[in-house]
Amino acid sequence: MKERVVAKIRRDPDGNWLVAFPQIRGAHTYGRSLAQLRRRIPEVLQLWDRNPKDVELVEVIELPPSVKRAISTTTERRRQLELQARKVQQDLKKTIKQLQTQMRLSVRDSGELLRISPQYAHKLRGAGARRLKAAVERKSRLPQ
Repeated sequence: MKERVVAKIRRDPDGNWLVAFPQIRGAHTYGRSLAQLRRRIPEVLQLWDRNPKDVELVEVIELPPSVKRAISTTTERRRQLELQARKVQQDLKKTIKQLQTQMRLSVRDSGELLRISPQYAHKLRGAGARRLKAAVERKSRLPQ
């Protein structure tokens, strides 16, 4: 079972990021960016005889409440937008399929009608498009 270690992260007046580990007395490091700080954390853990692979790191970033709220709001809005984007992508796939089967339009014309690039229309068309094209061709060869 992994050992839980809390990493308290804050900014100093010079703009550097500092991390301290309350459970590991004396363990701390800094970085000019969060990415640099996070790269240095495993090194500090090793210096205090902790294998980073055996540690579950819990980051606690100290930020002003207004900044925390802004981050939370933005993160939630982004999550909602990503869900909506997935739904739109599914709608585009269905519409492209319908344009190609009912109207026998090309990928280029389908993209043009949907105001997306032909490359994106082709990507959305996906692997099932070859089967769809073959079925349309077979249907067009049937006697009417």
